Amino acid sequence: MVNVIDNEARNRSNMMPVGIKIIDDKGNTTHTARTDLGTNYISLESKWFGSSSNNTGGSTGGNTGGGTDSNHPAAGADYYAGSLADGEITQRNLEWAGTDDPTQSNKITFADDPGTKIFGQFDGITILGHIQKTTMTNGTLGAVTSIPINYDPYNAVKDGHFTTTSPYPLYIQTASLPVGQKITVQIAGIGENISGKNVKAPTISFTFNADKTMTIDHTAGYDNDGNSAGATGANYQFVVDTIATFSTQPAVAQLPPSVNLFTGSTSGKIALVGPSEFYENTMDGLNLALDQYIASSGNSSTHDFWRSGFTNYRINLSVTLPAIKLKKQDLIINNVVDITSQLNNLIGQKVTFEYYYVTSYVPLVYPTIDSIQNATCKILNNSAIETNVSFVLKSSDGDKLNSVFNISKVMTYKD
Repeated sequence: MVNVIDNEARNRSNMMPVGIKIIDDKGNTTHTARTDLGTNYISLESKWFGSSSNNTGGSTGGNTGGGTDSNHPAAGADYYAGSLADGEITQRNLEWAGTDDPTQSNKITFADDPGTKIFGQFDGITILGHIQKTTMTNGTLGAVTSIPINYDPYNAVKDGHFTTTSPYPLYIQTASLPVGQKITVQIAGIGENISGKNVKAPTISFTFNADKTMTIDHTAGYDNDGNSAGATGANYQFVVDTIATFSTQPAVAQLPPSVNLFTGSTSGKIALVGPSEFYENTMDGLNLALDQYIASSGNSSTHDFWRSGFTNYRINLSVTLPAIKLKKQDLIINNVVDITSQLNNLIGQKVTFEYYYVTSYVPLVYPTIDSIQNATCKILNNSAIETNVSFVLKSSDGDKLNSVFNISKVMTYKD
């Protein structure tokens, strides 16, 4: 005879889980584990979470050690070192930036002595770059353009980008680059998905030399229609822009988006309040706001544009000003970020040249922004940046005046 208590116990037993499943952010099951009925325990393998007793971190006690994260498969020596967004990547110091010609083998020299084991005091080196695209029509090469890289483990096409499943930025451990050994990283993925018929992924190779230089070699990839009489599509090459050191650490708390790190009106060196030593806590990066008003500087050749009888001139940027974004991946100590492309839409727009008369500013002339002369931002240590953003104004009679954009605010941002 079965009593009520037995039935209740059986019902509760049937409600107990017999296992678990681990899913990714798209709901796909990545791992399963069933209950051990002898112990009533469910065992989860540490490597499912990107860690293992066999892994060792870097000089800062990193929580990853060599590409065991199943959600971020390694691409040869290039492995997923951790989340840049969560602050798991630290100690990024610029060691090289320049012109990498993908049509030839290039030997580079680092800014600091890398030692005999390339930057062994860190986890290794991290590499930023872009894709150089060369169109091809009926077998004839055409326009050459630069395309940003989109890292997506799910290999989804992103308009205007080259999508790769190879971890990006590239992370290569010191142990993976012994002296004299050439390593090759395949930039695998769907790319631009032009045709998907005749496809080969581009590769980039690195050799750490005995003289402490490094040699970079390139092999072009392609995506075309496979027409033997003359293919139509594009060729792709990975171009190195920046090489820095890196180490890993546990995730750090991120500053909320739109937190003010600086408020004022200045150019040149700007001290920030809030960022951690290597900008690990700056969300997705820094957002720089341009000041609407600029104190006039420089000289002009004509009396109409620069009246020496007046003082207290200013430029009123009476246009829609773009927000300048510095991506977190570029916040490398001593890195100089080119922001020209973010300001080009200002060229040709009219502004107001004003002077102070009695009690208020009075419009004098309405010149246009003729060109952007310099537009860079250098990432400094001790939580500071240095802006160099200058432009040329041009009056209706052709007179020109040089001036400098001021920064009114620096904030964090979230994409």
